[in-house]
Order: sequence, then C-alpha cells, then structure tokens
Amino acid sequence: MKYFFIIAALLIVISDPIIKKDKAMHFSFGYITTHAAKSIIPEYTDNKKIIKYGPIIACIAVGVGKELVDKYDSNPKSTFEWLDIGYTFGGGITLITIDIKKRRAKALH
Repeated sequence: MKYFFIIAALLIVISDPIIKKDKAMHFSFGYITTHAAKSIIPEYTDNKKIIKYGPIIACIAVGVGKELVDKYDSNPKSTFEWLDIGYTFGGGITLITIDIKKRRAKALH
C-alpha cells in the first residue's frame, strides 16, 4: 500500500508522453496547494482526520475548481480535462509521499 501513491502518480505522468506546460503547472500547483494546506490546517484545528486528509482534499478541490473554470470560461477552446485533475492530484500525492518517507527515516534514527 505504501507504494500505491507513487505508482498512481507515475501512471498519470506516463499516460501523456509529452508533458506539456499546462500539465507541469497543474502538478506544481497541486504540490504547492498541498504544502500550503499542510502548513495552515493544523493552526486552525486539532482534528487528526482533517489534518491528515485535508491537504489532499484541498488539492483535489482546487484542481476540480480550476477545470470547472476552464469548462465555463468564455474561451470556446477551453475544456474540462480529467487528466489535468490527475496531474494536480499527482503533485499533492508527491508531497505526501515525500513527507511519509522523511518521518520514517527520522523514526529509524
């Protein structure tokens, strides 16, 4: 189970042979959103479930929100793309996976 998120992120990245600027921006924004949520959420609540799952839910919500803006934008070429949400989620999962590995490394020392 510990490698599930890494494999899921890799599958998302591999599914598009050429990572376009838009996809890289979604991945980066997912990473940044999750990092910001991990820093902000513990200041406002002591609920362990919200602290644990809140950052990734925030990441997904921002990704879906951005795609809804694209869909209902005045530009007729803008569309809703599930793959963009996947890239945003992949960025968030990458941060969570890196954080888990750091905690395990500290626990072993």
